[in-house]
Amino acid sequence: MKRVTMTILGLTLLTAGACATDSDSNPPGAGPTTPDDGSGSGTNTQDNPEPEPTALDDRKVDYNEALRTASLKLTDSLPRLTDIIAVRDASDPKEAYEERLAAMLEDSRFSERMIRYWRDVFRQGGGTLDSAPVFAARVLVEGRPFTDLLTATESTCPSYDTTSDSFVDGNCDNGVETHAGLLTNPGVMAQFYSNMAFRRVRWVQEIFACQSFPAEFRESTTKVGEEKATYTSPWDFDTVSAEPVDFRDTSSVVCANCHTSMNHLAPLFGQFDDEGTWQDSVQVETPLSPEPVPTELSHWLVDGEETAWRLGEPTANLPELGAAMAQDPAVAECLTARLYNFAMSKQDIVSELATIPVAVLEPYVKVLKESDGDLGHTLETIMKSEDFVRF
Repeated sequence: MKRVTMTILGLTLLTAGACATDSDSNPPGAGPTTPDDGSGSGTNTQDNPEPEPTALDDRKVDYNEALRTASLKLTDSLPRLTDIIAVRDASDPKEAYEERLAAMLEDSRFSERMIRYWRDVFRQGGGTLDSAPVFAARVLVEGRPFTDLLTATESTCPSYDTTSDSFVDGNCDNGVETHAGLLTNPGVMAQFYSNMAFRRVRWVQEIFACQSFPAEFRESTTKVGEEKATYTSPWDFDTVSAEPVDFRDTSSVVCANCHTSMNHLAPLFGQFDDEGTWQDSVQVETPLSPEPVPTELSHWLVDGEETAWRLGEPTANLPELGAAMAQDPAVAECLTARLYNFAMSKQDIVSELATIPVAVLEPYVKVLKESDGDLGHTLETIMKSEDFVRF
């Protein structure tokens, strides 16, 4: 079998955008940092003891505007005139607004709105691809722990009955012995079918960790290869295979910076075929010339290496992967950040780099944890916050 390099195969292009530079790798709550260049425009508090006033300081609390915004976001409709007047004339407008916000979260239209929300987040939906967004919406609307998105074993492919305005149980009948929430969803696995399962891995990383690859970093970089290229991954450089695909290639980019993480995940998704059905053997291919060949474990990893979510967190199968992800603080932060961006009309946190300062996100991450992972309650808390009700 001919040995080829990553550059020749273009596997980096197959995961376009997956391997970001270090500067693109801030955690979900962290916005881009601004170094101090001595001009007084950086973050040095000695140069800038008091920040200049901004437009944010001019905002005023307006519960009727908050009501309008929340109603459009949660029910796709403007509030009723009676509600507008009630909030306007209330002795306690805050209480009146929050009562109506709670009612919106119980409205049947909220379920349908959340299905559309998750379609956008997951980059899929409609027809046979709808089970993942519907399942995620159900978890949020019913106040179930967000960890069900990764660990639920039953009714992970529900549907939504628009006549009765209710979720309908449904199991994912795609050959999986033990399901793991969205990680075994047939629609996800079918849509993101690709060479060596790398698109599936990218989907999992970006949706639940809110960060493009590389996903892991060592405390101090080292040099690898004849080019003495900078290696940033905490994994040992030689844990990934060098043939038939040379994941240790350093001639153009350091492939292993991304692929040490990717290759420890990809084998877990390799047995889903292009229709999202689990088979007894690996269904993805390694794109060799002139013809691709079925991928083997040795194409991803060297002998003796185990699959893992992160370094030091081995996961032998998808239920174990889901359990590991459910305990990862980065996943809770990511899902909270996605809700915050939805409420505040911001764009996608990964593709559009709509990052959030840690200080802003931290209180809502705490709410998510203290509410046993209730995404709906966390969204409600965000929509009660000062940032949401001031204009």
